[in-house]
Amino acid sequence: MRGFRALVPAVVWNELRASGIRRDFKANETLLLEGAPDTSLLVLQRGRVRVLSSTLLVAVRASGDVLGEMSAQDGGTRSATVVAMEPCVAFSLSRAAFKRVLQRHGVDDRLSQYVVAKLRETVADVSSRGTETRVRELIERIALLADADHPEPRTIPLSQSKLAESLGLSRNAVAKALVQLCEQDFLDSTYPIRLAE
Repeated sequence: MRGFRALVPAVVWNELRASGIRRDFKANETLLLEGAPDTSLLVLQRGRVRVLSSTLLVAVRASGDVLGEMSAQDGGTRSATVVAMEPCVAFSLSRAAFKRVLQRHGVDDRLSQYVVAKLRETVADVSSRGTETRVRELIERIALLADADHPEPRTIPLSQSKLAESLGLSRNAVAKALVQLCEQDFLDSTYPIRLAE
């Protein structure tokens, strides 16, 4: 268990899901759009997503996370775009419904704790690090976010182009880094990108 789901009792997580409307997203589908005004948020039940500011990756999130909670807090616009890396299931609920559930169970302080933890996890500016290191770290992070019952947890659900776009690198630079990571036995393959056992 991870994310917000790890901070609240199961009854709270289940009530949040029950209070929302189920939404299914395909791989590469946008869940939330940067700059869009909205007061709803998503409780992510299954799948992994990329969080992008413009086109640059700022975070990766997975099942157990809440998405869009910042704009839902103040009614402002979305601060990032969230894109599914693989098929995802989320429950959409209003800011008011979300707050009601937390208050009813006396866990509304957990949201602040969660937001701070998310900010700490946000991908820092690592432009001073080498390409290979940046690619390796992102692949490791995505693999770690796979659900325990994921059928292919070592397969990274991003193409080389999407990986390059996310890191603000050229596709050629990423392709070279992936070859090097294969030579180091970190990866089994580069297409699809797959971690070695």
